[in-house]
Amino acid sequence: MKNAWILLLWVCSALSFANDPAFLSLSDLQRVKQQLAQHQAAAPTLDSWQQLQQQADKALKHPNPSVTDKGMLPPSGSKQDYLSLSAYWWPDASKADGLPWQRRDGEVNPASKNAQSDGVRLARFTADFQALTLAWYFSGDRRYADKALAMMRHWFIEPASRMNPNLNFAQGIPGRSAGRHDGVLDGRYFATRVVDALTLLRAAPGWQPADEKAMRQWFTDYLHWLQHSPLALEEAAAENNHGSWYCTQVAGIAWYLDDRATVTAMVQLARSKIATQIRADGSQPAELARTRSFHYSYFNLQALTAMAQLASKAGLGDLWHSRQQSGSLLDALDAIAPYSDEQKAWPWKNRDRVSQRLIPLLSIADNSLQQPRYQQWIAQAHWSTDKKSKGAVMQAQRDTWLLSLPFQQP
Repeated sequence: MKNAWILLLWVCSALSFANDPAFLSLSDLQRVKQQLAQHQAAAPTLDSWQQLQQQADKALKHPNPSVTDKGMLPPSGSKQDYLSLSAYWWPDASKADGLPWQRRDGEVNPASKNAQSDGVRLARFTADFQALTLAWYFSGDRRYADKALAMMRHWFIEPASRMNPNLNFAQGIPGRSAGRHDGVLDGRYFATRVVDALTLLRAAPGWQPADEKAMRQWFTDYLHWLQHSPLALEEAAAENNHGSWYCTQVAGIAWYLDDRATVTAMVQLARSKIATQIRADGSQPAELARTRSFHYSYFNLQALTAMAQLASKAGLGDLWHSRQQSGSLLDALDAIAPYSDEQKAWPWKNRDRVSQRLIPLLSIADNSLQQPRYQQWIAQAHWSTDKKSKGAVMQAQRDTWLLSLPFQQP
């Protein structure tokens, strides 16, 4: 009888995977939707909704993107294979052909950010796809869902334009490597943006059974690549943010595919990442060693916070307090939270800093723990910005006030 009850609980939990987004909070989305419909949304929520609508309206006018749009040809000979260039590598000025490229940590080579490769294209596609889906969810305007579905079919399904489910040629370095394990990081958007949007789009009027079948097959094939490719397995072993994001990417896709065993394995792997990456004082040495130390400290915690949230949702234990060797995830958040105030000086070497990016992580932590641990930092957040950081600040505001409403004391 006991075993039968355990099996029933497992089945019910597994079934919830299919209907609940991995990283988005369905209850928060429903609450925001109701607030907007009843004209009761708080000012930051209303501002975020207007920003989202503007992005979705622009996306309505964009051609449907595909990896076949790039100018470069991957070594495979097929433009349907994704290809990107490593951002921090530059031609060697002492060589006539510039080869092999040399590393300049933190200095972005513009050649990695144009239409000749797929890196920027993937980021824009997934951002627009998510924005269109959310705009449809909040407003009910079918135009947004129809456009999202058209983009999805063009990128993932249609034979002539679909992306092959691999990242064999991601973050390549001319003269050194056609693709690297670091490039697996590019695929994080499939988990953090695409699969949760797909879960919401199932309720859209234009969604077809053939869409469900095709998308599940694409992500099944891509998950197989993530679990078996030598490049991907190198990424899984990485001892910095790359390893954390591997956990998050694989877990989010496995959640979408109802693969509880893989989600469980990624929660365990994330637990080991926390143990090796975070010190007792909450510092993250591997990220602080970078020339963009604030960005990478935040970036690693973004992945681990998402994993802690997912672990809680799946009933797979507490990653927030996990402490195997030295520091915990909460230790790291405690240490970095004061730097959400842009007036507080960051004491490590650094190139850039957008302090507001920390606010969504602090909000997710409070909501998941149901504790007002970080409310003082969330409450004093300023959403004004300069031109250079405008996009990042707007995204942080949206993530906080549309997707993870700040914790309210019961």
